Amino acid sequence: MIKLGFYGAAGEVTGSCYVVTTDRARVMVDMGMHQGEKQADEHNRKMIPADLPEIDAVVLTHAHLDHCGRLPMLIKGGYRGPIYCTAATEDVTAIILRDSAHLQQEDYARFLKHIHGKPTDKDANRQPLYTQDEVERTLPRMTSVAYELEQKIAEGITIKLSDAGHILGAGSVRMTVNDGSRTVVIVFSGDVGQTNAPILRDPVTPTPADVVLLESTYGDQDHKSMEETRAELLAILQLAERTQGKVVIPAFAVGRTQDLVFHIGEFIRGGQLKQLPVYIDSPMATSVSGLYSRYTDLYDERATELIKQQMAPLSFPGVIYTHSVDESKQLNDARGSMVIISANGMCTGGRILHHLRHNLPDPNAHVLIVGYQGNGTLGRRLVDGAKFVSIFGGDVPVRAKVHTLGGFSAHAGQTQLVQWAAPFKESKPRMFLTHGEDGPRKALHDKLVEAYGIDATMPYFGNEVEL
Repeated sequence: MIKLGFYGAAGEVTGSCYVVTTDRARVMVDMGMHQGEKQADEHNRKMIPADLPEIDAVVLTHAHLDHCGRLPMLIKGGYRGPIYCTAATEDVTAIILRDSAHLQQEDYARFLKHIHGKPTDKDANRQPLYTQDEVERTLPRMTSVAYELEQKIAEGITIKLSDAGHILGAGSVRMTVNDGSRTVVIVFSGDVGQTNAPILRDPVTPTPADVVLLESTYGDQDHKSMEETRAELLAILQLAERTQGKVVIPAFAVGRTQDLVFHIGEFIRGGQLKQLPVYIDSPMATSVSGLYSRYTDLYDERATELIKQQMAPLSFPGVIYTHSVDESKQLNDARGSMVIISANGMCTGGRILHHLRHNLPDPNAHVLIVGYQGNGTLGRRLVDGAKFVSIFGGDVPVRAKVHTLGGFSAHAGQTQLVQWAAPFKESKPRMFLTHGEDGPRKALHDKLVEAYGIDATMPYFGNEVEL
C-alpha cells in the first residue's frame, strides 16, 4: 500500500511538506516554513503526525525558506537520515538556515528585552523554532544528487531530479515507489520557474508519471511579458535618475535579487542607464550571489555568453554589496538617486523594513514589488493600496509610488504551468494541485480540464490519499 500525505502548501503557498509511505519505507519531500498567514507560527510548531526517527529519507526540492525552513526541527525531533538535494541547493540551504536561526534568536532576544520578568509558559511560542547549533547538526545530513541521476533513497524508493528553473539548484522530483507488489511513479514539480528567465536554464518536466503534484502559485494569471516588465523597470529607474529619487525593492535573497542585478546590469551594459548606484543590502543575498559564480554549468545561453566575454552576469560598475549594519543605516541618510535591493521579499522582517520606514513617506521615492506577497504580509498591504502601514509598532504613511512588476516572478504563470503539464496530456496521471491558494488552483484546475481533460484534485493540510 502506498500513501501520500499533504502537510503543507495545500490550500496555501508556503510550508511545503509531503510524506510518501509504504509498508517498507517512509520518505518526506520538503519541510518548509509557513509564512504570512496568522496561523503561520502555530503551523510551524506543529510537527507532522509521524514518528520522525522512522522517516527513512528527506528530499529537498530547493532552498527557499518555505521549502527548507523547518529541516532543523526534524533533527531536533530525532531524525538522523539523509536529506537529498542538488549540490547548489545544499550550499544555498546552508546560507538560508543559518540566517533563519540567527533572525529567530535575534527576535527572541528582542522580545525578552521588552517584557518584565521571566517569560511564562504562554510565551513558549515566542521561542526560536531552532538554534544555530541545530542548524549545524542538520547540514551534515545533506547529500547531493546530480540532475537526471537515478538515486536509491529508501527500500523500494528511488528519485531522479530535473532542473526546475526556479532558483539556483531547484529541482522537480520524479520518485519511483515500489511497495513489493506494484510500482507507482510520483512527480513533485517543486516550484516551476518561468521559461526565458535570466541566468538559469528553463524548467524540465520529468516524465512519465502515474501521480503528479503541480504547484499553482500563479494558477489564475499570466505574468506580464519579460519585455514589458523590463521596459517598466527601466522607465522607473530612468525617472529616479532624473528626479534624484530612491528606488526600494523588497526581494527574496535567493533568485529574485540575482535576476534584478542581471537586468539592471544589462541596462548599464547597453547604455540605457548611467552608473546608477545599486546597493544589495542583504548579507544573505550577497552570499548567494557569490555561489552563482561556482555553478556556471547551470547558466543559460546569455549568462554563459557574458562569461565568455569576461563579464560577470552579477557585477557591473556601480553595484555595491553591503555587509555591515552600519553600511545599511548609511543608506537611509544618503541623498540622490539609487536603488536599494533588500530582503525579505514579503516585507515580513529584515533590513527592508528599515528602508520602507524611511522611504514610504517620501513622494519622490519608488517601491517596487517584484514577487508574490502572501496574505497578511506587509508586502500584500502595499500591493492592495494601503495608505498607512504599521512598521515597528508605528504608523507609516504611504506616499511613495508603489509599483507591482509581476513579470519578474520566479514562478511560472498559468499558461506556462499548463505547458509544463503538456507531456501528461495522453497518459492523464492522477494530479494534485498544491502550493497555491484556492482561487489560483481552481483556475488552474479548470484550464487543465479544458486543455487536456485532466481533472486535478485540490488537497488540504492533513489530507492523506492511497495511491
